[in-house]
Amino acid sequence: MTNAQMWALIIGFVSPLLISAVNQPHWPSAARAAVQITVSVLVGLGTAYFAGDFAGKDIVTSILIASVSAISAYKGIFKPTGVSPTVEHLTSPKPRP
Repeated sequence: MTNAQMWALIIGFVSPLLISAVNQPHWPSAARAAVQITVSVLVGLGTAYFAGDFAGKDIVTSILIASVSAISAYKGIFKPTGVSPTVEHLTSPKPRP
């Protein structure tokens, strides 16, 4: 495993917290998925670039690792424990009385 892939795994693992801060509970599933994909692409690009592995296959691998790591962490830890839904609720605009 390269440094870029390891960093993509680590940052991808904690990225559901960032994704939850951006996503809103009332958004459709497609919009929420688009945010997750966008964050995973940015994590993969960033880790490949900063690790000096900014080449075709390394970029794609880093993006896929970040995405799988984020989805796994969300489904396995952040959603079941209520962390992601709580972050979404706390960062969502409140309706005016």
